[in-house]
Amino acid sequence: TDGALSGTEGQSKRLEAIQIKLTGTDADKFDIYYRVHAENYGWMGWTKNGASAGTEGLSLRLEAIEIKVVAKDAAAPGSTDQSFATGNIKCRYQTQIQDIGWQETKANGDLSGTTGQSLRLEGIKINIENAGYQVGVSYQTHVQDIGWQDPQTDGAMSGTEGQSKRLEAIRISLTGTDADLCDIYYQVHAENIGWMGWAKNGESAGTAGFAYRLEGIRIMVVPKGTAAPGSTDQAFISNN
Repeated sequence: TDGALSGTEGQSKRLEAIQIKLTGTDADKFDIYYRVHAENYGWMGWTKNGASAGTEGLSLRLEAIEIKVVAKDAAAPGSTDQSFATGNIKCRYQTQIQDIGWQETKANGDLSGTTGQSLRLEGIKINIENAGYQVGVSYQTHVQDIGWQDPQTDGAMSGTEGQSKRLEAIRISLTGTDADLCDIYYQVHAENIGWMGWAKNGESAGTAGFAYRLEGIRIMVVPKGTAAPGSTDQAFISNN
């Protein structure tokens, strides 16, 4: 508080994020706004009154900061978009595979399912490791002879089990009050096509109307605004 050092001195350690609040009996008459210039991001959005500014879990240094005290409820000095980014929110997922059953859980872009074995995915469970943030996941599959099922959430099974029905497409979205910190990307391996483009944030991935099975899937949660892990071309095709 009040002029004391926060951080380190002589230890060559970077600052990555900051939180600032006003104190005292008149603190409720003002807002304190601040924004940081972060490695790989540049100037991030303005935030205020104790909210986090910068990044965590990404090993990125802060390079500069601006701070302004304004009258209570005055407009922000500039954009408040993406004042903070976290790399600590992860995704874990598990698929039910023809002739195999439930495969072990995979995470962070690893393949769940198979390629080159002509085996259909029949069901999927998805969870978010949210590191204390209010982030969950909702997902919906397009199933042989059924079409789009109702969405499932936070580890519940989407698809079928014991019915020999293929998954054909999927949509995945983040939920919760902190969902805007991240994007969720996903990519499917489809019969007769192979790896399709990456979709994100509720977009459809896979096929509809072709009777093609999904064989594999990769899912990644990344800080909001991060570029796609690969091509986004032809993430979904429909013959309906």
